[in-house]
Amino acid sequence: MPISRLIVAWIRMIRLPILFLCCFGAVVGALNSAVYYDISISYFQIFMIILCAAFVSTGTMVHNDVTDLKSDKVNRPHKPLPSGIIKEKTASITGIVLLVLAVVLSLFINILDYKTINWNCGMLTVALVVIALYYNHYGKFHGIFGHMAVAFGVGVIPYFGAIAIFPDKYFLMLPLAVAIFFQEIGREIMVCVGDYNGDLKAGFKTTPVRMGRIKSMYVALLFYLAFIPLYILPAYDWLNIGAPQVFGTIYLIGGMILAITLIVTWILSYRVVIKGNEDKIWAAFEIYERTGTRVMIIVFQIFIFIEVFY
Repeated sequence: MPISRLIVAWIRMIRLPILFLCCFGAVVGALNSAVYYDISISYFQIFMIILCAAFVSTGTMVHNDVTDLKSDKVNRPHKPLPSGIIKEKTASITGIVLLVLAVVLSLFINILDYKTINWNCGMLTVALVVIALYYNHYGKFHGIFGHMAVAFGVGVIPYFGAIAIFPDKYFLMLPLAVAIFFQEIGREIMVCVGDYNGDLKAGFKTTPVRMGRIKSMYVALLFYLAFIPLYILPAYDWLNIGAPQVFGTIYLIGGMILAITLIVTWILSYRVVIKGNEDKIWAAFEIYERTGTRVMIIVFQIFIFIEVFY
């Protein structure tokens, strides 16, 4: 097999947009936390945050493809594993090694700057790895808990960046993490609506498989709507719970754009589902939910990054 084809296969497997989302989101969380406390962070800390986030993301994606193999043979037979370009055993070992490295490296993020072991970040990374493995091996078979496992991994991205630099500031990025968590549950349900046929054949008991497509979409809409009041908390503590006011107007604009995107893509997807054409349903959910909403989450991160300079 040509080496170039193998390299392309591995690049496809690690999912570059998700890799970017994880690394960039963690750095954004760290930078905004540092600005909030008026403390500078080193290039070494940024490098270690990126490395840890990359290993968690890549390890999870690679290992997920191993456990998704049965479904992908139906939904995405062109992917590296079902097509046979990459061997299942190779992918499985690679995924586990990367996850273990992420845990080890997370302990040493502050070793040069503060000469300390970051046990809290290490424990958070362990939790991420455990939940990722739970999802890959068990969660996807059990409906809402599987969606929550994925949502935890996405929501914790900026929180990881904050804990990496400030291991004792547990509440700093928590409101943002919770908002993203709710949004991502909705998105995961929507993605599974598109994957309904393959998941059904593979035996994955996702929410759409359990409840049907239409009812699941209404559940997803509830989570999307819950995101709207929650994302405001890090900029305006309307609940009066003592949420740190880390962000400002730029952040609120970015969140509003994301919220509008979630609702618009939901409407567009719903209109296709009620017509019942499977080919169009598949194409619509690939464009609107799997790609469109993920791109807009990255756009949201860019707005949060801009907040660093205001």
